[in-house]
Formats: sequence, structure tokens, C-alpha cells
Amino acid sequence: MLDSLSKLFKNIELSWIDSVVDIDSSDEFFDLISIFPNLERIFQDAREKNRDEIQRTIRHIFRSYKIFFLIKSGKFSHETLSQGSINKIREKVLNQHSQNQLIIPIILMYHDIGRYIDNKKHPYHSYHLISSMRLLEPFELSDIEKLLIRKIVHYHLLIATVYTGESTFYGIYSLLNDPEFIKLISNENAIDRFIDLLEVFTYIDILGYYYTKIFDHYIKYYDEISSKLKIILSIWPDKELALKKAKLYSQEWLEWRLAGALRIFQFVETKPHLTKEFYYNKLKDSIKESGNQILSEINWDSIKDQFLIHSYKIQMRYSLALLMILAFGSFQRMGLKINTGVSYKLILFWTLLSKEIESRSKNNPNSLWNVFLEGMPHWSKIDKSFINKLNEDIIKSLIHESKHVFDKDKEEFNLYLDFNQVIN
Repeated sequence: MLDSLSKLFKNIELSWIDSVVDIDSSDEFFDLISIFPNLERIFQDAREKNRDEIQRTIRHIFRSYKIFFLIKSGKFSHETLSQGSINKIREKVLNQHSQNQLIIPIILMYHDIGRYIDNKKHPYHSYHLISSMRLLEPFELSDIEKLLIRKIVHYHLLIATVYTGESTFYGIYSLLNDPEFIKLISNENAIDRFIDLLEVFTYIDILGYYYTKIFDHYIKYYDEISSKLKIILSIWPDKELALKKAKLYSQEWLEWRLAGALRIFQFVETKPHLTKEFYYNKLKDSIKESGNQILSEINWDSIKDQFLIHSYKIQMRYSLALLMILAFGSFQRMGLKINTGVSYKLILFWTLLSKEIESRSKNNPNSLWNVFLEGMPHWSKIDKSFINKLNEDIIKSLIHESKHVFDKDKEEFNLYLDFNQVIN
């Protein structure tokens, strides 16, 4: 398999991947499917259901493979990464690749196959397709390696979303309630291998999008997140203590998390003024003259201690576009200027959402809350009309009228914010 993939991608350029029309009809795509024939039917069904989505998925898979082979060969370059950082990423990739050369390529091929079923829950659907259709059977893998792959696919957004602030370390709650995952980490050395592979995958995954710019500081923060996740998981089988540690780490990262809407994760330290304190002060300044009854008369520490005390339980799903719009009134992919203003609507949203979840979870005070945005347009299709409707009353209404469901098997909540009322 690896030789066939290497041969295929040797003559494929990133420029072709990023620009080719109808990549799902290309000879290169059919060559790729010939290496993974058990995906032919899935891609055919996906094409019939949502061709735009499958085009994006295939393009991403192609780009991820090309990035992987470039890193592996030592030929990868990136305009915003130093050679030293590239070398560190390559060392991590080679270390994992040396343990079994099939695992990374398989993860890259299968991790997004569930997108056509439900984009926002695609990690689970990708995992479920792999499990229910026994898609890993053709490969020479041990049972524990198959389980490792399935669980990495299932939770492949964990490190990336902790970093962007959409999730928290308390997201580990889902893993610790997953019998398959517990079986995995009960295996000797499985915790380190799971986290290290997940970190390596995350680098390749985010570079698998043409618009991605990552910087040297990513290495430092990904290392920190990975280390903290290993500490939490190493506490198992004491689940209560592990979740207590996850809560502590989440609360320590609260300001970073909120500043994710300001793209702190991408641009911190890239210019002299873009320090963590600069971003945190932007958040604090946003509430001083808000005129909002809830926020205007209390200080920042009181907001954190009184109103955001339960925010660690909240795991936002595909929410960065919304959070940036609340902060800036637009979706932005740039670093903040010194005089850039931030709207109080961002903190108002988090405050109202945290208080709502606190009131709804009195019977399950430690449960996780997954927040989904229903009817939210793709970031590329958000227009001024939509943005102008997101006033204070609409934000309150969205949260107060949201529906939630308790998943008894997972012991966690799903809460749905319905943006159809904003659009219509």
C-alpha cells in the first residue's frame, strides 16, 4: 500500500490538488481508490448525496497525503514555519511512522469519510463506518492497532479544538465514558501512542487545507496540550480524579479559550504586540463600556468566577465563524491591530450560554455539553444581512430557546442553537 501511495503522489503537485476541477472524476482519484477499493461504494454514495462536500473531502485527502510524503522525505516547506519547526514536526512524524508504516496513511484516508453523512459529527460517522463495515480488515494490523486507528479517527479533532478554544481539556470526558477507548488505554503504552499519533495527525490535517498558515508557536502549544492530555489519561482508572484534573486545566486556559475567537491560536507571538496579555486585555476592554446590564457593572474576575464557572463543560462544534462574528462583526483570518476593537457580544454570548447550561444541568452537574449550530451558514456564505441580525436580543433568544437532548449512553448533553430564526 505505502509503495503504491508513494508512487501515486510522487508526480502530483500541491498546485494541481488546489486547482483541479472535478477532482472526484480525475484519473488520480481512481488510482487512489484502487488502493482502497473498500471505499469505492462510500465515495459513490457521498457523490450522489452531496458532491460539493465530497469534492472538498477528496481534495483534503489528496493534500494531506502530499504533505505527509513531503514531510517524510524532508522536502516540505511552509512560508510561516521555520526550518527548525519543520524538522521537529518531521521528527515526530518519522517516530510514529517507524512503529508501523500503515497507520498514518490509513488514518489520512479514512478520517473524513463520514462527512457526507453529517459534516458536524463526521468524526463519529467516519469511525462508525470503519467499525460497522470492517474497513480495516484488509490491512495487516493487530487488534490493538485497529482499535488505535478507530479511536484516533473518532477523536481526531481533540487537540486542534482544544487549541482553538472550541473545546476544553474536559472534552476528555467523552473518551473516559467510551468503553472502547478504555479498552485501548488499558493496553501498555497506549496512552502515549494515542496522543503522539493524534498530535502528528493534527499537523498533517491542518496543513491539508490550502489556506492554512501555521507558525512556530504551534509546536510549543501542541506539545503543552499533548502533555496535559497524557497527564489526565494517565490518572485512569481514577475517573473522578482525571476529570478533576481536566477541569483544572480547562479553567486555567479559560482566557486563552475565549481569545480563540480573536485568533490568538494562530497569531500570538507573530508580532511584538501580539502577546497573550494583549489578547486578554482586548477581552477585558470589550465589557467596560458595553452598556449591557449583566456585564457593565462587574469586573473581569467576577465574570470568570460567577458567570463562566461552568464554561469548561461546553464543547463548541464548528463554532469559530460564529465566535469571530460576535467579536468583530465579520469573519476574519488576520492578526489584530493595536487599535482593533472587540465587541462585548462575544463575552455576552459565553456568559448567557454558561448560565443557561448551569440551570439545565442541575441533575447532571458534571456532564459534558456539546453545542451544535443548526442552520448556521458556512463561513464563506455569511453575509452582512446575517451578521446585522445577530443583536443582543437574538443572542439571548438563540440560547434561551435552544433545545437539548441527554445521551444516556454517553452521559452527556447535546444542545442545539437554531439559527434558522436569525436567517428567516
